[in-house]
This record gives sequence, C-alpha cells and structure tokens, in this order.
Amino acid sequence: MNDYNYYKKHEILYLAQKFNADVLDIMTLNEYIDFKRNVFINKLLNKRVPITNKNNTKTINIFDNNKFLYEYSYNRYDSYINYPNFDKEFYKVKATKKYKSKVFFTNSGMSAITALLLALNNVLGDFSFIFPDEDIYFETYDFINKYVSKKHKGNMKILYLDTISQKFNIKKYETLIAKNDALFAVVIDTTCFIPEEITSLIKQVLAKNKLCILVRSHTKLDMMASEISSLGSLLYLIPNNIQPNYFNNIKKIIAESYYLLGKFGALCLPDKFPEFIFNDEFKKINNERIKRIENNNYFLYLYLKENLKKGKVILPEHKKFVLYALDMDSILDEQYKKIEEKIKKFVINEDDIFYACSFGFDYIALDAYYDINFKNYVIRISMNDNLDIKSQSLKIKEFINDNF
Repeated sequence: MNDYNYYKKHEILYLAQKFNADVLDIMTLNEYIDFKRNVFINKLLNKRVPITNKNNTKTINIFDNNKFLYEYSYNRYDSYINYPNFDKEFYKVKATKKYKSKVFFTNSGMSAITALLLALNNVLGDFSFIFPDEDIYFETYDFINKYVSKKHKGNMKILYLDTISQKFNIKKYETLIAKNDALFAVVIDTTCFIPEEITSLIKQVLAKNKLCILVRSHTKLDMMASEISSLGSLLYLIPNNIQPNYFNNIKKIIAESYYLLGKFGALCLPDKFPEFIFNDEFKKINNERIKRIENNNYFLYLYLKENLKKGKVILPEHKKFVLYALDMDSILDEQYKKIEEKIKKFVINEDDIFYACSFGFDYIALDAYYDINFKNYVIRISMNDNLDIKSQSLKIKEFINDNF
C-alpha cells in the first residue's frame, strides 16, 4: 500500500472486515474516498421502508444494531428513530434516573437547531438568551435575530453555547453556570468537539438541576469523512430535582419540537440514518482521524503565523480549522467575489486541496466568508488527516502571500 493507505490502515481494515469490502493494494486519495463512500452507501441501500405503515404498528426494527428501533405510522410526519441510550453511549453521560432523555435525529444539524428555537419561541412566553460568545454559528445567529430575539426579552434566561466559537472555554462556562441559579436551560451546539470533550460541562449543567439541550450536526466530524448523509440530533437531558411547573414546560418544548420536525418533514428517515457511526470501533477510528486533523491545523497555524507577510492567523479553540483574517481597510461585497475567485483558481492544479465550505473531511478545504468578530473577511483553511502536510502548507503560505 502507498503512504496514504498505510497510515489509514485502521480505517481500511475496519471497512474491509465490517462490510466485507475488497481493498486494493494501492489507492489514490480519490480512489480511497470513493471506496469508503460506496461501502457506506451500499450499507444504507438496505434500509428502505414504505411511505405508510400498512400493518398499523408503531415499532419496526430494520437496523442491524439492536440499539435502534424505527417507529412510525405516517412516515414523514411522525417517523422516529428510537435510541434510548444515546446520551450514555454518545456523550458518555446519563441524565437522570427519574426522567428519560429524549433524542430526535434530524435531516441536518440546522433542522435540529431551528426546531428547538421555534419550540422555545412558541412554548415560553418570557425568556431571553445569554450568549457569552458573540461568534455562534452564523445561520443560528441569523435565525435568532429574525425570528426569536425581537419577540423575547424576558427574565427567564437560556444560556446558549456553541463549540464553533473561537474562544470556547469550558471552565468559563462552568463558572457562569455555577453563579447563575436563575437559568432555565443550557443549550450547547456540540458540533465542533468530540462528544467526550464536553462531558464534564454537561454534567455540570445537570448537577445544577438545569435542563441541558444538545444539538449537533453529525455530518462534520462523526462520519469518518464519508459524507454519505446529512444528519443532526436534538437531545433533551432532564435533571432529577425539578419543580412540576418546570417539568411541564420541558414536556411542552419536547412535544413542540417533535411536532415541528414532523410538519417540516425534517426527521431523519431510516434510509438516511448511518447507524454504523455509533459503533464503538467506528468511533475509536474516527476519533483518531480527528486528532490528526487537529494536530495538522496546529502545525499550519504555527507555520503561517511565522511566515505570512501580513494579516492575522487564528487557531480556534476547537482546532478543526485555521482562520486567516485579511488586512483590508474597506469592506465591499465585490471583495468576497475576488477572494473566492482567487481560491478557486489556486485549487485547480492541486490534488488534495479543494474549495469547500466545511471541515473534517479527507481533503484540505479552503473557503472565505465575512467574520463578525474581525469585521472583515477571513479565509478558512481546514487541514486533512495526512501525516505529512509540509508541502501543502508551503503552497497555502505562498498563495496567501502572493494574493493578499
């Protein structure tokens, strides 16, 4: 096998053994990506179900793994993938003995977020968000400003934390939660961290007897870069010692979010549900891959910081990508188009560097956007999990110095 195959041997052997797939002795990066995606796609093809349930039964077991059940009567409206131990097995935390946790799997991370925000908006009459960090996910920020924050400025406080934040700091949040007894709930978008890395924070919320709500896009980090499905989750963790009125509000919020997800057709259907991503061996291999990505982003950060002529290099706390803040005096819409054109021109002749707007995949991704923190445009660079990224780092450095 070539070098790329050699250091990816855990992934290749896992795929070969788990899914009876034939592995070539030599693969290019593109061949490996195609091989991996085809394996997972073939796995999903066996999960077809009818639009309506002719037998009028609510529970169907169509998954190989006995952890999952699929429940529905009318497919779009009330389809529900039941995973009773998701909190314990994915986030390594068990909410309570008194109340069961509730998880909804959605067709994207943003579906989970919007359903939650609208449920809070519809059920709670007097609440407002606390944002300790300004840079929450831009689509979340936009949705809250348009549909939620203008209506609600109340005294019932909901702390909203987002792992995308450049200065995500668990100790800071734990202190904030400990000092604020008036919180109704804590919402955490966990997308950018491995779940176990925020287990202590989740336990802190539950120890304060506050509702903990976890939203996540599983597409970014949890699929071993296969990108075969767009999957999100919305998890409600209910503490033990809560007042009846508090619990009644929680039940209403859960029911409302389920209703909204059904009406929007946003619940994940079984033929799109990649149940293998919750397999322990899969998660172990995937976590190793993520750590390599983080190490490569750290290497790139130090390299660019030392070798760029101007601008500012930032490594967010999550380490899933590096940001280069451009040094510009004026901000114009035309500038974004010029930056975008330069990136697309740069990647034309590169084998493993692409113009892409996400992170955590098999290739190196570059894109650009307006950053509200810096009030300027930034180029986002997400490294892949290759063992040797020196030549790619050199190319990226030269591209930035020559163009910006």
